Amino acid sequence: MSHERPSYSGRHRFTRRTFVRAAVGSIGVASTGLLSACGSMGSASDKGKDFVIEMNDEMVFDPNPATISVGTTITFTNASSGFVHTATCDPALAADPTGVVLPDGAAAWNSGNIQPGESWSMRFETPGEYHYVCLPHELAGMTGTFIVEDD
Repeated sequence: MSHERPSYSGRHRFTRRTFVRAAVGSIGVASTGLLSACGSMGSASDKGKDFVIEMNDEMVFDPNPATISVGTTITFTNASSGFVHTATCDPALAADPTGVVLPDGAAAWNSGNIQPGESWSMRFETPGEYHYVCLPHELAGMTGTFIVEDD
C-alpha cells in the first residue's frame, strides 16, 4: 500500500494549513463586522432631541436596542410597504406580558395602529430599560428594547 501524496501538477494544494488560514481570516473579518455593528447601536445624547425607530417589512424595530437620554422624544415610524405596526409597552395588551418591561415609575404606553408611512411620538422622562412589542407581530418576534439614561 502506497502512502505517497497524489501529484497536483502545478495546481495549488488545499491543505489543512490553507484551510485553517482561510477560516481564521474569515473569523477575523466576521468579528470586525460584529464589533462595528455593536458600535453602531442607536443612541441619542442631546436632551430633548428626536430619535427615530423604524418599523419595517422584516418585522423589526430599527435600531434595536437603542439608548437615549431622559427628555428625548422617540418617533416610531412605519417604514413598511403595507404592514400596520404598533409600538406597545403595556403588559395588559401583550400576548406575553412577561416580554413587556417598564422601569419603576413609568406608565404603560401604546401607539395604536401606525399605518405605513405614518409615525407616532412619545417623550421619555423616566430612566430605565423598556422592552416593547408590535401587537400584530409580537408572536412573529417583533420586539424591541431601549434604555433611557439619566445624564
